Amino acid sequence: MGMSEPASISPDIDLFFDDQLVAQILLNPIQNAFPWYEGSLVEGPALARWRGFVRAYNDAEIEREYCPHHPDEGLFEETDLAAYVAALTELRDARASGRSTPDEDDAWLAPWSDAPLERLDEYLGFISFQRWRAVTRVGAIVEGVPLPPSLDLDAMRFAYRL
Repeated sequence: MGMSEPASISPDIDLFFDDQLVAQILLNPIQNAFPWYEGSLVEGPALARWRGFVRAYNDAEIEREYCPHHPDEGLFEETDLAAYVAALTELRDARASGRSTPDEDDAWLAPWSDAPLERLDEYLGFISFQRWRAVTRVGAIVEGVPLPPSLDLDAMRFAYRL
């Protein structure tokens, strides 16, 4: 399974989807890659339920993610996340209505081209930034963590910009 931390070390950031703890971040004790903050992932109890979607989102390699709480963040509509959601929504809508579908060989669409519509709808809900929270141990919002977070479950590492 995933990495486990000694009981004496508390993760610094909790990542919640619909109030379900998906993962935690244990920040490196020395941060020397400013403006990037780096740490190790610790599996949360809800990761088992959402693991496939976490992997699918990470595999999509969204470049311009969305940090809704960051003071310098622009409009959601200007992000690659918005384009990804729009492409998946177009695929779902076309399949649901029997119309010809967009380019299913597209790297973003290919994993979903044969998925049941219910599964695609569930994934679209999963990548909705409004359903995610990144908070510190005391519940303060972490502004620099993109929502949803792209979690590398193979390396069990995470980086975000402040």
